[in-house]
Amino acid sequence: LKQSYSLQYCFDFKAFSFKVNFKISMNSRHTFYLLSCVVSLCHSDGITLIWPGKQLKSDSYKELAVSGHDLKLCESRRNVCVMDIMDCSFEPLKGKEMFLDTSCHYLVHERSFVCKWIYLDDAKIINSFIFSQTSAFSHCPSIFNPLADFNLIIKSKNIIDKKEMYSEVYAISIANITQAPRPTIMSVNATETSIIITWMTGQFHSSACQIFYKLSTSKFWTVVSVIPFEEKFPENLYTINGLQPFSQYDLSIACRGAYGLWSDWSAEYQAMTLESAPTAPPYVSYCVEPLDDNFDTQKLVLLWKSLERGVAQGVILGYEVTYTSTKRASLKRIINTTDLKAVLEIAVGNYNITVKAYNIAGHSPAQHVGISTGFYQRLPAVKGLWAIAEASSLRIRWEIEKTAMNVTEFAIEWFPFHDVASKQWKRLNGSFSTVLPGSIRPLETYNISVYPLCDALCGPPVSVQASLKHGTLLDIVQLKLVNVTKTSVTVKWVWQEKAPSTSTLQYRLALRGLHEIRSLVVFPHQWTHTFYRLQTNVKYSVYIYGETTFGNYSKTNIEFTTPFLENDGIIKAVVPIVFLIIGFGIFSILSRAIYKDSSSNIINPGHSFIGHWLLHSFHERDHIISVLKLEDFTLPNQVIEKSLIQIEYQMSDEEDFDEDKFLSKIYPPHDCPEENSVNVENSLTPHGLTEYVDLPLIPGHSEYVVNCPLLGSAS
Repeated sequence: LKQSYSLQYCFDFKAFSFKVNFKISMNSRHTFYLLSCVVSLCHSDGITLIWPGKQLKSDSYKELAVSGHDLKLCESRRNVCVMDIMDCSFEPLKGKEMFLDTSCHYLVHERSFVCKWIYLDDAKIINSFIFSQTSAFSHCPSIFNPLADFNLIIKSKNIIDKKEMYSEVYAISIANITQAPRPTIMSVNATETSIIITWMTGQFHSSACQIFYKLSTSKFWTVVSVIPFEEKFPENLYTINGLQPFSQYDLSIACRGAYGLWSDWSAEYQAMTLESAPTAPPYVSYCVEPLDDNFDTQKLVLLWKSLERGVAQGVILGYEVTYTSTKRASLKRIINTTDLKAVLEIAVGNYNITVKAYNIAGHSPAQHVGISTGFYQRLPAVKGLWAIAEASSLRIRWEIEKTAMNVTEFAIEWFPFHDVASKQWKRLNGSFSTVLPGSIRPLETYNISVYPLCDALCGPPVSVQASLKHGTLLDIVQLKLVNVTKTSVTVKWVWQEKAPSTSTLQYRLALRGLHEIRSLVVFPHQWTHTFYRLQTNVKYSVYIYGETTFGNYSKTNIEFTTPFLENDGIIKAVVPIVFLIIGFGIFSILSRAIYKDSSSNIINPGHSFIGHWLLHSFHERDHIISVLKLEDFTLPNQVIEKSLIQIEYQMSDEEDFDEDKFLSKIYPPHDCPEENSVNVENSLTPHGLTEYVDLPLIPGHSEYVVNCPLLGSAS
C-alpha cells in the first residue's frame, strides 16, 4: 500500500514565519532528502533570514492542545482513542478541503500534543482529535511516547447546524514532532564589541541551539548556530563578537534535542555594548568678523557638526578647542564646551586651531584648521529668515544670495530665550525650509539662528525670535513715502521686534492703481522698495497686509498722486533756456566791446559846451520866444571851415597835473560861475582833453547868444 501523509516543518519567530509543506509518500526518498536540505540550510551558521510575503492573522488559525489524560479508548474500536466517546463512530466522508496549513508538535515538559490549522469557515465550531492505528491501543493516556506512531483526524462540528467536518488523515511520529523546551536567558555581559550570553534549557539536553541577534534599529536578524557543551550543563554560554560599540542589540535563543523540532524562541533580551573612543574628528567651519573699525580685534566663530552615532561610539560629553598663534606658540589657550559652537576674540594674525570630541572612553582624533585673520573669505548671510507655527513645532524658511562660492549646507541653532542650556542644532543640505525637530514649548519664545556653510567657511548668523502663538515676533510700522515721481514711487518701513496681533505667515507690500494691483512678499532684510512704470497724474495707494491661516489683515496704507510734471522735468526744460539767455548776454557784451574797439569814436553832444549851454535853463527866464531861422545858418563851406575852433591843452612830461590850475586857465573865477564845474567835468572825455567842437555862426541879434570869452582870446 502506498500511504501518503502531510509533513510540515514550522519556523515561527515573532513577526517571522517560515513554513515548508510537503506532500510525500512513504516510498519517495528524494522528497525527504530535499526536506532535510531545507532544514539544514535554515539552521546553518551565520545565515540572516528574511521571510517575505504577507503573514496570516493569528486569529485565522485554530489551535487545540490535548494531553494523554484527555483521551478515551473506544470499546467498539480498540484501535481508536478519542476525546469524546461520541466520536468513536466517526465516518470521515467530507470536509478535507476546509483544513489548511495543519501543523502539530509535542511539548516534552508540558506533555501536551498541540496542533494548529486554518479553517475556511467562520462559523462557530467545536474541535476534537481522533487518534487511530492499525493495531489496538493498550492504554490511550500513554500513546504520547517517543516511539509512538499513529494517525490523526481533526473533527470540527458546527454549533448551529450540527454539521461535522473531518480533515484528511495525518501520519504522526512523536519522535519527529517532539519540540524542545523554550530556553531561558540567564545573563548578558557586554564589552565594547562583544556580548557574552548565558542561557538554560532546564533538564532537557540540547544538541544544538541558535542565537538570533540584531541591532534594535534594524529589521534583519543574524543567526548563529551553537553546539552546547555537555560539561557545562545545564548552563550554556556563548560570545558574540564583531559588534558595534555603544549599540543596543536584541537577542533570542532557540534549541532542539537529538531529535524532534526546535523549541520556541526565548523572550527577547536587550543588551548594550560599551562605549569606545570616537574614531573620527568633528568637521569644523569658521567665520571671521571685525569687532572694531581698526580691525585690531576680531571675532572668530567656529562651528562643527556632531559626530554620527557609528563614529561617536558613545555619548559625546564635550569638545576641546585649542588655538595657538603661529608667531607666539607659548600663547596657547584651551576651551572645553558642550556646544557645537565656539566664539573667540583674537588679535589679527595667523592661528592653528584644533578641535577634539571626547566621551567617557577617550578623545577623538584632532581636526586641524589654519586661520589667517588678516586675509579671509566670508560667505554672505542668509536673507528673509521667517518662522511660522506648524502643528506643535516651528517651520522656518530663508533665502540666500548667489555668490562665487555655493552654499552647500546650513547650520540651524535654536533655544528658548530663557534656557540657553537646552540649545539644539540641525544641519540641512540643499533646502531653504525645515521644521524644527523636537518639542517646542507653547509659552516659550525661541531664538532661531541660521548659518550658511561652504566647506570650511561659514557666514555670519541671521536670527529671529519666534513662538508657537505668534510665529515670528516682528511687526511692520511707519510706512512712509520717500520719493514720488511721475512714473515711480519709493516707500520705506520699519521692522519692530514685538508680538503681532496674530500669527502672521508673511507680510505683503501692495500697490493699487486705477487699473492695476501689484504685490510682493517682504522679509526682515528689506526696508524699502520702489515701484516703477506708474502712470502720470494718477492716484495710487500703497499698503502692507499680513497673511494668516484664516485670511488677510491690513497693517497700514498711504495714498499719493503721481505729478504731471516733476522737478527733474522742470529743471531739464528751464536750464537750457537759462543757459541760452546767459550765453546770449555774454555774446552781446563781448560783441559790443569788440565793435567799440574796432570802430571810430562818435562825438557825444552831451559832452560839448553847446550841449551844456542848451541844457541850462537860464534862457527860459525870458518872456520873448525867439526862433532861429534856418537861412541865418546857411553859410558857405569856406566860412564853416573857418569857424572850426580847436581847444587843446598840452602838458609837459615833467609837469604834474594840477586840477585847480587847469580849471583856472579854462575859466576865470568870475566868468560863468554856474557853468564852470560842469563844463570842466564834461570836457574831460575818456580819450583825453582834446575836443573838436563845430560852432555854427550865430547872428549877434539872437537871443540865445551870451558872450563869454574863450580860452586864449582874452588878450
